Amino acid sequence: MAYQSKLLVIPWHLIVVFFLLSLGILVIGYFYYDRQLSHIKQEKKDELAAILRLKVNQVESWRQERLADARVIFEDRFFALKVKELLTGRGTLENKEEILNRLAALRFYQYEYIALLDARGDLKLSFPEEKVFSSFIMEQAKEAMQTQKIIFTDLYRSENDNVIRQSLIVPIICAYGLNKDAVGVVVLRINPYQFLYPLIQLWPTPSHTAETELLRREGSEVVILNELRHRQGTALTLRFPLTAPELVAAKAARGEKANVEGRDYRGVSVLGAIGEIPDSPWFLTAEVDTQEVLAPVWKYFQLMALLTVTLITCAGMGLALIWRNQHATFYRRQFEMERDKRVLAQRYEYLTKYANDIILLADQDLKFVEGNDRAVASYGYEREELLKLSIKDLHPPESQLLLDEKLQHAEGQDGQIFETSQLRKDGTIFPAEISLRLMEVEGQKFYQEIIRDITERKLAEESLRGLTAELLNAQETERQRISLLLHDDLGQALLVLQFQLNTINNKLQKDNNILSIDCEDLLDYITGLIEKVRQLSRDLNPPTILKELGLSNALRYSIEEFSSHYDIRQNHINIDEIDNLFLERAKINIYRIVQEALSNIGRHSKASEITVEIKNKDNNVSFMIEDNGKGFDLTRVFSRKTTSTGVGIPAIKERVRILGGSIDIWSQKGSGTRITINIPLDAK
Repeated sequence: MAYQSKLLVIPWHLIVVFFLLSLGILVIGYFYYDRQLSHIKQEKKDELAAILRLKVNQVESWRQERLADARVIFEDRFFALKVKELLTGRGTLENKEEILNRLAALRFYQYEYIALLDARGDLKLSFPEEKVFSSFIMEQAKEAMQTQKIIFTDLYRSENDNVIRQSLIVPIICAYGLNKDAVGVVVLRINPYQFLYPLIQLWPTPSHTAETELLRREGSEVVILNELRHRQGTALTLRFPLTAPELVAAKAARGEKANVEGRDYRGVSVLGAIGEIPDSPWFLTAEVDTQEVLAPVWKYFQLMALLTVTLITCAGMGLALIWRNQHATFYRRQFEMERDKRVLAQRYEYLTKYANDIILLADQDLKFVEGNDRAVASYGYEREELLKLSIKDLHPPESQLLLDEKLQHAEGQDGQIFETSQLRKDGTIFPAEISLRLMEVEGQKFYQEIIRDITERKLAEESLRGLTAELLNAQETERQRISLLLHDDLGQALLVLQFQLNTINNKLQKDNNILSIDCEDLLDYITGLIEKVRQLSRDLNPPTILKELGLSNALRYSIEEFSSHYDIRQNHINIDEIDNLFLERAKINIYRIVQEALSNIGRHSKASEITVEIKNKDNNVSFMIEDNGKGFDLTRVFSRKTTSTGVGIPAIKERVRILGGSIDIWSQKGSGTRITINIPLDAK
């Protein structure tokens, strides 16, 4: 009894330490979370302000361009005289054709409809033909002629066809000394769906909630002028009262500026920026959902929560170690685990018997219901922990999309076999080959995964790639040696032979014309042979040509030589300056890649023209080489197990891999081939 009493003594001092430690961890976590929240919000506000400035400038520029078009017509006095002659019946057919051509040319500047009206408002010319004008446009036309000023209307909905439009009303003024008369107007009608709305809606950064709203104030309401991302049919129809306290659009119409927080037309909490379009009644807002902005904060919250739980759990475990019933609890758990193991071994013997691979069984919700011993050992989880997880929990984030795709096609006898990555409990990742299928057991459907750790296979492949890289380097060294032999030995010997033949030719008697002609032919042949040896030497030794010309010019020279040799036209050659972007070894590999690609085109494609583009963008240089040749079947070529097709494409792919880049090959029979390569600037 005394022993049991001692076991029941509660160590209050450890409990106090435990709670103080937990409180300190929670306070630190809260302040860290709050700091990250403020930082991310400020970054997003700055980004919204920058995007808003960009949009305001774009819309203002668009308006100024349209007004500039109108001023060209307004200030053209010769055009005004021709229009007056036409409208008064004194114009010739040639005069009418000239006005028609002038107005027709304006349609290429974002105008869907152009019309010429006389001083009474009667339609005289239009492109395309349209006889009915809205009363709004007629009123604006009269005002423009009365004021003799250009009118840029606001967005309006035409009563004829209920379509949203915007128009420029340009009066045609004829001057007589100090007198000016308006003889007619030109109506330039704009469809905002062609340019203005797309310009406003385009968001320059990736986002699934961000959008821009164009609005204006009408009395005690604010009207949305453009179509919105999350709701259709809103232009000129969606209205809100100015008194809405949290609505960002209402805040803009009330005159608030800069960054704001509030709600959008959906009632969703957003961060926004507000601006005005100069010389217009328009306001512009840039908004993004607060939930999207704070999504990164959730990661910090999860990290802090995990750290907090871990530390508190460690403190709790330390307290638990003091309790005398630890051994009883431990042995009881061991007994229960052994009992569960025996039950599971009987029910799922087929999972563990003779299985060297990981075998997992999951229900239709992807939750594990069983796993063999190899799974427990490979992932580092206890069995109870493993059975609380789902298939997605063992896949790192970068492989989730591939998993979703394979799950959709897992039903069937063969299922899906693919390579991916797996995530252990300790956070380490190992490569795996997975056989995934959806099967039915006693009327219920289960996902079965048979997983094989292919770490050793990948290491072997990597070792093989390393050997390949060494072979390429050795090949490059041997080419340079042969190049020097050709240049120094064979080249010098040919030069000596040329000199001797030239000496013999000079000593020949003038009357020995036949022998002299033969000697000159032989000299020409040796000269061509010397040039071919020099060309072959340069091709075998890229460092020489790279040092003389630089990488960009060397590639241009190689393309010129290729086109000349194979008589292939250069359709489009665009090469950025990339001389100082790579180290010497990387330059050689890049030169060899382009050289090998061109060689493949010349030998196999039967092409008549090529296109080459080399662009320096962001932190990569992209290479695109395309031909219009006969093409080939990619699946058939890459599935061949023999080497009869040569080593061109494998050599290119291996050099790209050495440079840390990526390669994409597209080809279709009869449609040519396109090779696209991206190489990072830190390639070595």
